[in-house]
Amino acid sequence: MAGCIGVKPNGGLCQGVAARGSDWCPAHDPARKEARRKSASRAARSKKPGREIADVKEQVAELIRDVRAGSVERSDAIACGQLYNVLLRAVSVGLKVRETEELGREVEELRVILEAQKGERRWG
Repeated sequence: MAGCIGVKPNGGLCQGVAARGSDWCPAHDPARKEARRKSASRAARSKKPGREIADVKEQVAELIRDVRAGSVERSDAIACGQLYNVLLRAVSVGLKVRETEELGREVEELRVILEAQKGERRWG
């Protein structure tokens, strides 16, 4: 198993294992630059649900304060609480769908790599 010839941002050599038939690990392979960019973009977008959850927590805390202060009726607060639960469930399902799609893409990518390696063994 050959080591990757990539250089880390701190100037040190990568400790990763180079892919078969390559001098690079997947994290440094120039041919995978676009795939890494897309993955980073998806990761950045995935932070949005965390903000949604934080917003709901803040709103629920405010609702609790308002109920205690008597400015919101308990029945209204109960209805809002149920709707907040629906919203949180929708965020949770959305995250699971996104994770499943991402895993599907990763499995497909691994399948392509495996098929390419099988082809190398037959002809190499």
